[in-house]
Amino acid sequence: MDEARARRLSTVNALLDGYGSLSVPTLLSTTSPDFHHQVLPESLGMLPRNKESFAQHAAGIFNIFDEFRMIPKSIVDDGPGNVAVVHARMQGVLKGGAGEWINECVMMIQLTPDGTQVVGVTEFVDSAKALEMARKHAPDDFGVNAAGGKERRAKGAWEYNEPVNYKSITLLVGLAQVIVVIFLLYLALGVFF
Repeated sequence: MDEARARRLSTVNALLDGYGSLSVPTLLSTTSPDFHHQVLPESLGMLPRNKESFAQHAAGIFNIFDEFRMIPKSIVDDGPGNVAVVHARMQGVLKGGAGEWINECVMMIQLTPDGTQVVGVTEFVDSAKALEMARKHAPDDFGVNAAGGKERRAKGAWEYNEPVNYKSITLLVGLAQVIVVIFLLYLALGVFF
């Protein structure tokens, strides 16, 4: 593995380990000053976050877990683009005897040209699990459907029988297909960490 690729992998793994630390300073230690984070699909209504608002969000989420790990299932490196794509299992133990939490995500991680800092993360999450988190466990400022916020949650709007936005689902499926094609191309080229 060349030095630049090793440096990118080290930064990506440090970010993933930062989530598992349940420490906001540790999580932010690999991020650049202009870091930004976006959770998708957009239908969740989670607004993009800068470094400060991401830190506040992470602190709220960390407070509901006794243990948490971000376990990479695969990592694809796009060296020339300074991007890594991670498919990860999120696994933790909720506080107060609320049980185990298992979820998964795909993170597109934009790195600085030297590969030592994370500039941004675009994170696709399991929508059903995000809604479950918002309903049952998350702090009030979790951010799902931020336009409705706590008031919508209090009215029971987070039931699965809400109208389905098929355009969003179609776009998400299309994006997933593109990601799979990119993954297969990288696999064929042997561009894995």
